[in-house]
Amino acid sequence: MGNEARKSVFLIAEQLRAKVPGGIGTHTTALLSAISGLKDDFPDLEFRVIASSQKGSDPLDQFDIPVRCLPFGHEVFMRLSEVKIPFLGQRPGVYHSFSMWVPPVHMKSQKLVCTVHDIAFITNPSFFTKRGVSWHSRQLRTIAKGGFPIVAVSERTKDALITSGISHQRVTVIESGADHLGNPDTKGCEALLQSLSISKDFILSVSTLEPRKNLKGLIAAYHQLRISNSSVPDLLIVGPSGWGESTEGETGVHFLGNVSNQVLVALYKSAMFLTYVPFEEGFGLPVVEAMSLGLPVLSSDVPSAKGAVELIDPKSVESISAGMSRLIVDDQRRRALTQQGLARTAQLTWAGAARKHMELWERMLWQSNA
Repeated sequence: MGNEARKSVFLIAEQLRAKVPGGIGTHTTALLSAISGLKDDFPDLEFRVIASSQKGSDPLDQFDIPVRCLPFGHEVFMRLSEVKIPFLGQRPGVYHSFSMWVPPVHMKSQKLVCTVHDIAFITNPSFFTKRGVSWHSRQLRTIAKGGFPIVAVSERTKDALITSGISHQRVTVIESGADHLGNPDTKGCEALLQSLSISKDFILSVSTLEPRKNLKGLIAAYHQLRISNSSVPDLLIVGPSGWGESTEGETGVHFLGNVSNQVLVALYKSAMFLTYVPFEEGFGLPVVEAMSLGLPVLSSDVPSAKGAVELIDPKSVESISAGMSRLIVDDQRRRALTQQGLARTAQLTWAGAARKHMELWERMLWQSNA
């Protein structure tokens, strides 16, 4: 192979075409931005983003990385991982998918790597649609048979992959960053709170509305707390609708849907604390987002927490309610959690995560030419 083969890295960012990109979409966006900023530090690598076509303006254009849009849409793209045709092209290099969608490559000079965020579809299939369980299970079987490198977002995800039969030697852990949200939109946040008639403390929750995020449990715990104390601060829930049964609101609960990153930053800076109580998570980005901005966190034992949260049992409404009650009344505990969270997230930068990815790609390309 020539020098060109050692340089090409193709970044498959199809999650950003999904209707609800979710945490993987946030991860992909932040990582692409950081890679763009580090290109000069890796002059031997040449980058290109690959994704399905999209009408109108393309959010992938923001990264200052050339984009190749394939001549079909997202739904077709997601069905093509098992098609034995070289629709991604035949250029040699590294092909990295930031999700479990496995690139169908057909040449020895095309090196695969994919990112696995979690395998909750195996451990808790009821949290997913039947179609989702089937698709992810097929992809995991393909990954298990493939022999190519895997990036896991946490040691817990790595352990789960090993338990599923994948060699530990294949898995590199690269934690997500926490510094991707930017500056606050204070005026926008104030206008939002005013529209909700909130002029005092509030509790914040951030997640996609889907079963494994346990919003029903959170709302039940909040309701239980409010029965005993009607002056409990309002609960604001930020995040897009995913799937599953609708979650009914209680008095004091406000579903805000999506907000801009800038408004989200201002909400993090204004809230009393964050509640994040999923049943299972591969990492848990909202936890480190909040920590990095000085907000104390009440959370399940998610990998991102690392002991810097008020820990609760997501399966127990009483545990969630008691944890919320403690943080509402205990200023000293909230201050301690703020300091622990800032210490936890001090080294969680997207530049650091991007650099580790780029070093992995360099090693893969060097080994293929050794």
